[in-house]
Amino acid sequence: MHFRTVGLCALGLLVAAPVHATKLAGEFMAPGGGARALGMGGAFAAVAADASAVFWNPAGIAGMEQRQILAMHAEQFGDLLNYNFGAYVQPTTLVDAARKPAFGFALIHLGDPDQLVTNQYTMVSDANGQYLVDDNGNRIPYESIPKESNNSFAGLGTFAIVTGAGSIGGTLKLIYQDMIAGESSMGIGIDLGFLRHDFLTRNLALGAKLADATGTYISWSTGTNEFIVPSLKLGSAYEIESESLNGSVLFAVDADFFFDDRQTASQFWSETVSADLRLGVELSFQEKVMLRGGLDAENPTAGAGLYFGMFGLDYAYLHHDAFESTHRVSLLASF
Repeated sequence: MHFRTVGLCALGLLVAAPVHATKLAGEFMAPGGGARALGMGGAFAAVAADASAVFWNPAGIAGMEQRQILAMHAEQFGDLLNYNFGAYVQPTTLVDAARKPAFGFALIHLGDPDQLVTNQYTMVSDANGQYLVDDNGNRIPYESIPKESNNSFAGLGTFAIVTGAGSIGGTLKLIYQDMIAGESSMGIGIDLGFLRHDFLTRNLALGAKLADATGTYISWSTGTNEFIVPSLKLGSAYEIESESLNGSVLFAVDADFFFDDRQTASQFWSETVSADLRLGVELSFQEKVMLRGGLDAENPTAGAGLYFGMFGLDYAYLHHDAFESTHRVSLLASF
């Protein structure tokens, strides 16, 4: 029944969603969070095993036995963008304890620093080239042009429980963007998640996330409106325990489907439907040292983790042909 429901949702999106889509709207949230997940190329929908699950698959927080706090910082594409992610997960007994309920919160921040604010000046051209002038015709030196930062925020609140068919969860998502020259926007959306461990075999897991399930409107102070259509993330993960490693090997694959006419911005596309493939692998030694690798669409990723006591330290690397490499570091605490 659950797979039929997911299939019907996907079919409905294929038919109806592209009509009012705003291409790449809300894209600042796309990188996600947690260096473990990102070191595995973002193939985490069926893993969702730490506090970053609030983003990757809200169903993943159900059944967590301890509270977790995760904080991550990334220098996106060198120092071009600042990206921060924080999450907190709390098991609860407010509803049936047999359902292993939990709630969680996450905050995403993307900062685009040192943007030139030129709307109060006029661009002129002469034999010496192009330059800016003020209202009196005085030329403005480059170093005198004021700078501001673009800042985008998303707050996520999640609740999840375990059912007989698997874990289910939902996330309420609030969006706020503060741009240069006084422009700002606000939006609200909902994500839904499903996660099934021990599918057919003890080692296989399946996961699904329907992002912006009802569509998400972003309203700008300029009067412009954007619309984020639903997107579908499907994933599977298979873990092999290894006595020789005194640990395990975890394989994961996700397929992200978009319906906003991205075309060549994605790996695969046909008319208004496009998709990206994510692959990840993790080698665990004594549950203390982890080595990771993967593909985020066409971009290679790598990473490592070190876990000691209640703390975990993870690092992830993303290679991009068109930009400088991205480095992500996150700290996880369980208590």
